[in-house]
Amino acid sequence: MSPQSISFSGSGFLATYQLGVAQCFLNHAPWILRGAPFVLGASAGSLVAAAVVCEMNLITITDQMLCFVKRMRNFTLGPLNPSVSVFHWLENLLHEHLPPDAHQLANGRLAVAVTRLSDGKQMIISEYQSREDVVQVLLCSCFVPGYCGTVPPSFKGVLYLDGGYSRILPVMPGSSSPPLTVCPFAGDVDISPTDPPCAMDLVATGIVLKGNLANCARILNALFPMTLETVEQGFHNGYRDALQYLENNGIAPCLVLCKASEKTFNFNYTCKSKSLEKDKEEEKDLIGTDENGITETDNFSEQDFPGFEQRTSLNLEIFNHVLLFHVMAYLSMLGFPAKILSYLLLPLVLLCVLIQNWRRLGGMLSIPPSFLYFTWQNVRHSTIFMSSILMWTFQKNIKDRFELISLLFHLLKI
Repeated sequence: MSPQSISFSGSGFLATYQLGVAQCFLNHAPWILRGAPFVLGASAGSLVAAAVVCEMNLITITDQMLCFVKRMRNFTLGPLNPSVSVFHWLENLLHEHLPPDAHQLANGRLAVAVTRLSDGKQMIISEYQSREDVVQVLLCSCFVPGYCGTVPPSFKGVLYLDGGYSRILPVMPGSSSPPLTVCPFAGDVDISPTDPPCAMDLVATGIVLKGNLANCARILNALFPMTLETVEQGFHNGYRDALQYLENNGIAPCLVLCKASEKTFNFNYTCKSKSLEKDKEEEKDLIGTDENGITETDNFSEQDFPGFEQRTSLNLEIFNHVLLFHVMAYLSMLGFPAKILSYLLLPLVLLCVLIQNWRRLGGMLSIPPSFLYFTWQNVRHSTIFMSSILMWTFQKNIKDRFELISLLFHLLKI
């Protein structure tokens, strides 16, 4: 039997599930990983694929993810908080843990799925000239518009989005045999959580998932982790499901599933063993500060006009109260209806508001066209992605029900 390629689907923070699968293979069937012609990955699955191909410590990568989730949960809205930079954390994680010869290990074997911004077509990149090439391709594959920023990263001058936008579970073009597929969501995958049958399927790009509440909760936790325990448990579930796969296929018949419960993994997700200096560096990476300590989400600097905003607001507030409202009061005492006066003075009030917010309006008018272009492209691809899921899901479920009805009619005729 020829070696089989491995494909890791998009998984978000539940990439810990795929890390658990990979760790199980390393412990009990290492030839599966080492003999795979290609190790494919899309989105967060590409990080797992890179960790496997570049022989990174999977437990360390899991610990890093748990540390980030623990810190991220301290912020309101989690990864959507402007102070949290998932993209910046990914970049630092790769620069810190990828080995110096990562491009040599990955060249011709690590196949990363990315989505080309211009036309939405999926590209599989497997050729790397330097370590930085590996980092940049992985960042391209993990870039979710809005979630990781607005301006997508590029590789060799071409802009790319998250690989899951075009196909969540990548396959190698022209391959004669299907790869071994791994996904943290229950569905038509070789290794995935085992859920009972359900009446509805969820069809995404290149994969059919079960449309039950448990799967919906997994998808939500992949993007917005509710608890740290959920992300940690993903590793154990992946390890257990991989053991089950090895048992069912007779790859490692000597395994006993009950050993999985006896084997424990100590995750340092509380980061107590890390030094204070390391904690400060990770926290700095999390909020995405630059050398001047200004967060990446700052769009305009206030340092050029110290105290200007406060003085302007104060002066205009006095002007509004003293001039406008007092004038209206005095004129109303002379017999002018206050309602008519409010309409007459409305242009003056609007002028005051414009003067008070002239800096903010100037910043909005000075938005570069490139920002508007990227925003439009991000919205377009996200809309196409979501609408295609709804359309394919509707079509498949309607088709399945028609087939069931036709089968019932056929049985009744017999």
